[in-house]
Amino acid sequence: MKVAGVSIDSSVLGISVAEKRFGFIKPVTSEEIRLPLSENERATTIKEIFAGLKEKYGTNSIVIGLNFNIFSHNIFEMPLVSKADMKNALLYELEKYLPLPPEEYLYGFFIVEKDNVLHKAKVSVLSVRKERLNGILKALKESGLSLSGVRCSLIEAINEFAQSEKVRDCLFVYATDDTYQIAGFKERIPVMLKAVPKTKDLKSELTKLSGDFAGLIYMAGDYDHDLLYKIDARTFPFSVSNAVALSVLRKPSFNLDFTPQELISEKKDYYPYAIGLMATFAVVLMFFTSIYSYYKDYYALHDVEKRIDEIKGRTSGLFETKKKMETIYEKRRFLHDFQFGKNQNIRVITELSSILPKDTWLISMSVDDKGKVEIEGLSKRASSIIEPLNKSNFFTKVEFISPIVSQDGQERFSIRMEIAE
Repeated sequence: MKVAGVSIDSSVLGISVAEKRFGFIKPVTSEEIRLPLSENERATTIKEIFAGLKEKYGTNSIVIGLNFNIFSHNIFEMPLVSKADMKNALLYELEKYLPLPPEEYLYGFFIVEKDNVLHKAKVSVLSVRKERLNGILKALKESGLSLSGVRCSLIEAINEFAQSEKVRDCLFVYATDDTYQIAGFKERIPVMLKAVPKTKDLKSELTKLSGDFAGLIYMAGDYDHDLLYKIDARTFPFSVSNAVALSVLRKPSFNLDFTPQELISEKKDYYPYAIGLMATFAVVLMFFTSIYSYYKDYYALHDVEKRIDEIKGRTSGLFETKKKMETIYEKRRFLHDFQFGKNQNIRVITELSSILPKDTWLISMSVDDKGKVEIEGLSKRASSIIEPLNKSNFFTKVEFISPIVSQDGQERFSIRMEIAE
């Protein structure tokens, strides 16, 4: 398997090609290309680079690494639940902090701290607007390459650093062409991420952080070598585009993939194909055993079908008129249903975000076309949820639909209600 890792900064595009054979990973080639400042010229250049990747490097697969500067970064305190439940709950938490609905973003997360006594966890969440990828994905589609992943370049730099250096507590600085991107490690976990413009004094910024992060300072990327002595840092030489390529060839420590769901290729399960093949053989066998009776009745059936075709020919006009009327009624019903139910989910999420207690987390929500709402989640005191829901002018007929279950210091609840007319 040969993969091209492409890291895109504000003015530099890095390419690294790596190949995995028989479990061994081998770097093939690397290069850096300066990007024009003009947005139109930049888009054209990226398109040309993608178009030449297959011919130049003999690879059909590409991983994109995006600059940390275009991501939003938040740290949330969440109940210690399964990753699937946590991912669902984060969607509702992001509603409070992002300027646009969470559906407009791609997001990934990793746990930075666990408290098994209080059953809580601190979660680091990165999110990026989907429209940021439109130009890149368009160029990728026109080039004929297949997308193997969309990554954050800083996270892949952290993965490379975490696998190479056995340091528990330290500061890691990755310098791009216009920013210093800083990760603070505690117990080998990046508990802090921060971007500092190169126009600021890096030494003073690191001095502010030194109280929270003891240990050595490591420097990587595009930096002035005089800066190493000024901040007393060690070098960590690596290629970020190579780290991006390796993200799909080996298991990363912090696996954040921002590939749009519609572009994720499903793994093929060949078991149904085998069952289908066996079923086909069975059908063929049954066909040959009954072929004699088939030919016996063939001519009689042919006469019947001919008669049916004659009747259809005489009544085709009525069928066509009926079909057109059914299509018109179906479109009218669709438009009516759409007008009644539009934006219903967003309005429900917005109302719940404003009235639910702060120690309450939603895991799932459903709204049907009749305005019935069911929610499930966790809270320190589930009984305290009913009162604000009853007081809301948005909901009526609020009730629990299953017993409250205590789970690791939290109460799990299921509530049903209706949207007020």
